[in-house]
Amino acid sequence: FNNQHCGIYAGDWDSYKDFAPVFDPLIQEYHGISASSKHTSDMDVGKIKGNIAEDVPVHSCRIRVGRSIDGFGLSPGITKEQRVGVEKLMKSAVKNFPKDLAGQYYPLAGMNETVRQQLVDDHFLFVSGDRNLTVAGMERDWPEGRGIFHNDKKTFLIWVNEEDQLRIISMQMGGDVRGVFERLAKGIKAVGDSVKKESGKDFCLDAKYGYIHSCPTNLGTGMRASVHADLPGWTKHSVDALKERCEELHLQPRGTRGESGGQTGFTYDISNKHRLGYSEVQLVQKMIDGVNKLWEEDKKFQKQYFGDFPFIASQHSLVAKHVTKDKWDALKNIKTKTSGFTLAKAIACAVQFNNQHCGIYAGDWDSYKDFAPVFDPLIQEYHGISSTAVHTSDMDFNKIQGNIVDGAPVHSTRIRVGRSIDGFGLSPGITKEQRIGVEKLMANAVQTFSGELAGKYYPLAGMEESVRQQLVDDHFLFVSGDRNLTVAGMERDWPEGRGIFHNDKKTFLIWVNEEDQLRIISMENGGNVKGVFERLCNGIKMVGDSVKKESGKDFCLDKKYGYVHSCPTNLGTGMRASVH
Repeated sequence: FNNQHCGIYAGDWDSYKDFAPVFDPLIQEYHGISASSKHTSDMDVGKIKGNIAEDVPVHSCRIRVGRSIDGFGLSPGITKEQRVGVEKLMKSAVKNFPKDLAGQYYPLAGMNETVRQQLVDDHFLFVSGDRNLTVAGMERDWPEGRGIFHNDKKTFLIWVNEEDQLRIISMQMGGDVRGVFERLAKGIKAVGDSVKKESGKDFCLDAKYGYIHSCPTNLGTGMRASVHADLPGWTKHSVDALKERCEELHLQPRGTRGESGGQTGFTYDISNKHRLGYSEVQLVQKMIDGVNKLWEEDKKFQKQYFGDFPFIASQHSLVAKHVTKDKWDALKNIKTKTSGFTLAKAIACAVQFNNQHCGIYAGDWDSYKDFAPVFDPLIQEYHGISSTAVHTSDMDFNKIQGNIVDGAPVHSTRIRVGRSIDGFGLSPGITKEQRIGVEKLMANAVQTFSGELAGKYYPLAGMEESVRQQLVDDHFLFVSGDRNLTVAGMERDWPEGRGIFHNDKKTFLIWVNEEDQLRIISMENGGNVKGVFERLCNGIKMVGDSVKKESGKDFCLDKKYGYVHSCPTNLGTGMRASVH
């Protein structure tokens, strides 16, 4: 070929020794190391400082290394018998993995079409036909002795006998690079320990060149730690300038289609540039620090080129469609009366995350009115209603005809709704005082419950461990830590002003100040949907009557959009009626 930069492969560890007069100067020039340099490996995740910052729009993270087992050839030179021997060792090794790494090995030879298609859909399958690998001798005897392992969660992967004997990969959605590296280190150790126990062999680790790979460009760590991240500011500024900046940060930018797939849009694959001359910890740290720095610079470019109009990471969301610059300019300075909510706060999730479909929350009932130019068309599109639609509520359980038929294999029934009390903010915008006010009203309201609805309220603040554990066991407890709710502002002042009520029979439940002011739930085993709905209706009426008596306030009920909720997808009934 006339397009090679390096252009050489090793057929075994011996190659690097026997052909040292060629390999040594070539490796030194490519990696920029001296003739006397030594490689240090370090997989201690405890030495990693920090992580990708929370606001960086990272789609996913992936870290891979290569490993070769001593005594077997590398892919360009490996014999058929050796290749089968490597696969045999790996088949045994994967059976010994701990629970979080446990999964299944799929040999390429004899693979059925269903398995093959699933691996294709998961982007896990490697295939033959690469001209470089073919000419280098790596596709001999295809597909014998080759296969793919992945764990049940599809976050840990091993390619057996592709370009290297082993390609070990850890990956997941989001930007938890530290967690991905920790899983990788654990997986490599599990593989190495198993191979050593079964065969007495170690990974090929050279004092000078680190972990041995077939391609000398991968010597050293053999590591590529990468994230897919959005950099719209840099893209607008200059892609060439981004490449230069990455060079300064010892990073390598690619399009998300891979090394030769080109760049599309503003999403980049950003990875460490070096393999040899640095430890694994150092390279992961460079990637984390570099990506954080690029994002800080990107935000400045966004401000320079786009002004204060926010970049919406969820480009395919309803927010991206309906929050235009004209609407932003018209609405950006409005603060709602009830809780001082803004449009910027409303769309925070769509701005920070790239996986939102809707991407907007209301901070109070005012939000739906003050930001109507955004909310109205978005709600109409999501719910498929006209601009003149009017919502009708009907909680008359006597109108329900029939029930789940006897004999239907229904495990359980659950119906929930949300309710918001007028004059208080919704969870994304509610003030601390308002949240405590809602809780106080509810703590009093539940004391008036009688009959089958009578029970007890459990505030989250100051909750005893025995109570907490019982609520966990009953699957009643809601907890903090949801990234969406955090960014949307719903977990401020946690856990104050929040709590759980349930009746003595554990068939009627109220969550206070979670995603909505009130989540009211009726449930029981079996398929008596009508009975569950009747209990729900009675419970809602008891809550509403008590709140009205104590405060003079009603539930927020909009003529157009029904019962008001923080998320516009729940407007109308706010109801989810389900059976298992």
